[in-house]
Amino acid sequence: MNKALKNYLKNLVFKKGYKISKINNNPLQNSNPFKACKSEINVKYPIVFDIGMNHGQTLKKIKEIFPNATIHGFEASKYCFEPLENDFKEKNIILNNIGISDKEGILEFNEYSWDAMNSFLQRAYGKAQILETYKVNVTTIDDYCDKNQIKSIHILKSDTEGFELKVLNGAKGMMVKNKIQFILIEFFFDLNFFGQSSVGEIFSFLEKHNFSLVKFYDFSITGKGLASKSDALFINEKFTE
Repeated sequence: MNKALKNYLKNLVFKKGYKISKINNNPLQNSNPFKACKSEINVKYPIVFDIGMNHGQTLKKIKEIFPNATIHGFEASKYCFEPLENDFKEKNIILNNIGISDKEGILEFNEYSWDAMNSFLQRAYGKAQILETYKVNVTTIDDYCDKNQIKSIHILKSDTEGFELKVLNGAKGMMVKNKIQFILIEFFFDLNFFGQSSVGEIFSFLEKHNFSLVKFYDFSITGKGLASKSDALFINEKFTE
């Protein structure tokens, strides 16, 4: 294909709202974050933590790529948790109706009219309204691993609507020992929740604990054309089983 024709096709596609780019064949750069993780995970029965399950959307994706994984799921919402118990009855899926934070205790949890927004924090903007606020039990990754004799985590996914840094701080013990291989985490670039973790804080924390950025996924853009949120995958190349 000559250069002129190639540029014409690129411009034509761009006008339709799409962009043509070269595919990176490195398996770690797969557009599916869990397939990317699989390229580096060398065990038959990996340990996966799904923090902030909502309706189990991510759990279904994890099961597809890692059918033999032991998955520990955490969902603070009492309303979202009940159907999860009916939908996921496999022995290798352990469901926990608790929140994850930087210390054990009890926190107030906000149930929103759009339950994907449920959070320990209050929404900064948008149409979703708080329907109910109630107290929930919270624990830490470190305490949970100690109590359940979990020595390592291959994938830790956190989608906690602005509460990510609290989740990570509660996993310091595992991180210091290089016992978490991958972290898939949600970033907010603009103010979605009051008191939310900043991108800089999360990056700094993860870099301090030997994690390197692999890839961003699913960028959302504000009405002004600015970055709003994205998922990001990090790897600890010093990970040990």
